[in-house]
Amino acid sequence: MINSKNIFNVISSVGFMLVFLLPSYNINAQEEKEESNPLIFLANINNLLQKSMTELNAGNYTGASDLVDTAYIDNYEYIEDSLKELDKDLMEETEIMIREDLAGAIEDKNSIDEITVLYNNIKTNLAMAEKLFKQ
Repeated sequence: MINSKNIFNVISSVGFMLVFLLPSYNINAQEEKEESNPLIFLANINNLLQKSMTELNAGNYTGASDLVDTAYIDNYEYIEDSLKELDKDLMEETEIMIREDLAGAIEDKNSIDEITVLYNNIKTNLAMAEKLFKQ
């Protein structure tokens, strides 16, 4: 005798088996490969920091702060481990410069000149990181 409980069990079992029998495809494999490339993250960081300087020059400290946060959280954090393997001191110094020094200077509304010095130092470190990743 077939009842709804038996049908449900059969359908559930078949569905469960199909999940394991069907090949799994990673549709986003190329995107993930590109996104995991440290050089892409470095380009994003440079771009976001440049935009933050543009915002600062326009007097938009909040917008600048948001861009620095995005540069750090959504980009720098993804290259820290790889950079640490290549140059631990550079990784730590750059992290502090972005996360604490630059972000703090913007939050405190320091002068554009002071913030520009920090920005230029970060750009130098990012250029060094880029050379390391290209080796």
